[in-house]
Amino acid sequence: MEIKNVISTDKLEKYIVALRIKLSEIGYSQRTIQKYDNIWNALLQYAKSSCIQEFNPDYYQRFALERYGGCPENKYDAYRINRPLTLLLDFISFGTVFKSKNYTGQGFTSGFSELFSGFLKGQVQRGLAENSIKSIRSRLYRLEWYLLSVGIERFCDVTLEIVNKYIESLAGRGSSMASETVRELGRLSDYALKNGFHSRTFSNSIPRVKNIRRQRIPHIFTPEETQKLLGVVDRNNPVGKRDYAMLMIAAKLGLRVGDIRLLTFSAIDWTNKTISIVQQKTGKFLELTLLDDVGWAIIDYVKHGRPICDSRTVFVSHTQPFNNLNPCTVNLVAKYMRKAGIKTPQNKRIGMHTLRHSLASEMLQQKIMLPTISEVLGHADIHSTESYIRVDISSLRQCPLEVEL
Repeated sequence: MEIKNVISTDKLEKYIVALRIKLSEIGYSQRTIQKYDNIWNALLQYAKSSCIQEFNPDYYQRFALERYGGCPENKYDAYRINRPLTLLLDFISFGTVFKSKNYTGQGFTSGFSELFSGFLKGQVQRGLAENSIKSIRSRLYRLEWYLLSVGIERFCDVTLEIVNKYIESLAGRGSSMASETVRELGRLSDYALKNGFHSRTFSNSIPRVKNIRRQRIPHIFTPEETQKLLGVVDRNNPVGKRDYAMLMIAAKLGLRVGDIRLLTFSAIDWTNKTISIVQQKTGKFLELTLLDDVGWAIIDYVKHGRPICDSRTVFVSHTQPFNNLNPCTVNLVAKYMRKAGIKTPQNKRIGMHTLRHSLASEMLQQKIMLPTISEVLGHADIHSTESYIRVDISSLRQCPLEVEL
């Protein structure tokens, strides 16, 4: 398979036309293609107005940054912008379209079903959380789609060259996605050898992909900025009361936004002042002390702001029929940052998770031990907490390295 990493920008429109036809042939709806078209048309306009002559992964990332202001806070907006661009990049590079997620009710093809299903069952037995299993299943669907596109219908026919070609197809994806995909590919190969689906394993031959994202220093708010953010919330209206309570939980308790969104009344023990949940991301039980100011913020919302409805979750939509909050609507930090006039670098991801990072940073500043911080944040592995050490700048300044002249 010939791989084109770069094409002239004046050929973009030709590829987009061909990609529209390809998507229609493989069952994409016209409505979906039209949504992608909006991004592609914006890309074509950008190509005409810029002096850049070549389209490549760096080009489309620059376009996304300048046109949409970098990486959106929630994954739904990010998918809406990035999916059409990665589709185009894949089509240019490999002449095919890769599926990006698991569709409900979809099964693996007969040539891969037994292997992939058995591998997934093994991951469940390892104790991985449900969301992690969904991510692995999604990556397996993408792998299957790729193998079928190059004429491979059974895993036993996979060669090292094909494995390397597949890894090359990850170019342009995020380093986190690429590194996780390569790691799972090695485990799958080991499983295939052990269970008779292949005569060899490729795990020792697969190159490692470094997860660059984990090396970046996460953005944090100073305590003053956090207070400024909370201070601009209008607590005299129902939506403001809801937003304030959610922000307080993130800032003071460090809960992830998914756990805040799905927080139920039964999780709150008012007598013992605790919040007890099973974390959505890790599947692990977590119990936190309910601080007074957080508790009063929740009470204020429930008594004076929350619509009357049957939902078991504390926080609900304020438009009828008052259902649970949609994940794509929980974008509070960016909203109140603008209102508070808080400026941050364009290349930094800012969201509810920033308040979680900020809490960890403040605890580090107070010399709280890492295992305690890990317990508060609900990390399944203390190594996850170690990444927060990078935000403790004052402590890092105490251990500079001498430079030989």
